Amino acid sequence: MPAQEIPTLKSQYAEKVAADLDLNTAEQERIREEITSLQQRLAGLEQDHALLVGMRSALGDIATAVPAPRTAKKTATNTTAKNTTAKKATTKKAAGRKTTAVKAAAKAPVKAAAKEPAKAKAAAPQEKAAAPKEKAVASKEKQVPLTELIHRHLSGQAEPKTAREIAQALKTAHPDRSVSDNLVRTTTERLVARSLAERVKQGATVYYTALPHHGEAGEAPATTDEAAAGEETENAPVPATA
Repeated sequence: MPAQEIPTLKSQYAEKVAADLDLNTAEQERIREEITSLQQRLAGLEQDHALLVGMRSALGDIATAVPAPRTAKKTATNTTAKNTTAKKATTKKAAGRKTTAVKAAAKAPVKAAAKEPAKAKAAAPQEKAAAPKEKAVASKEKQVPLTELIHRHLSGQAEPKTAREIAQALKTAHPDRSVSDNLVRTTTERLVARSLAERVKQGATVYYTALPHHGEAGEAPATTDEAAAGEETENAPVPATA
């Protein structure tokens, strides 16, 4: 930077600082003048305040009396308020009665509906208990005697069968019936005694073969008494015959 420009910058800064100082001083003087003016106004207001307080205290004994309200208006107002309160109370009671009646009417069908399922539940066990009995009676009526089943099975076989083979075939064909080897053996021996089956023993094994019906009533394999005896035999264990 050239040496001639240095004094010029300094002079510029000096002028700027001097101008700022002048502005600052002028602003201070202005504020002082305002403060003085405000203080004078404040002093005048304080004097006026003191005068006004004195005047109010002097005028306090001459205040105008305010007339009292009329009694008739108050009585009418009280009566109207009482009537309004009574009307509100009556309206609330009427609304409460209507609500109670509506609730009672709504609960009545619910109670009736609750009683009907209870009756149905009470009748259901009786129906369930009666159903197995009816099924048992129907099954007994439709059930073919065991002697007839064995005779039919042996009649359809080309070779003699043992009691165990007959029992296994009947269990497969009639899974709903309780059939055992001893029961089949005993029943087949009855057929042999009535000449409706033939018994052949080979060593320790016994084989059975069906014989045709002779057409006599006493030799029929499915009489009522014999059917009942066969049913009793199925329900009770029978000792095996040799």
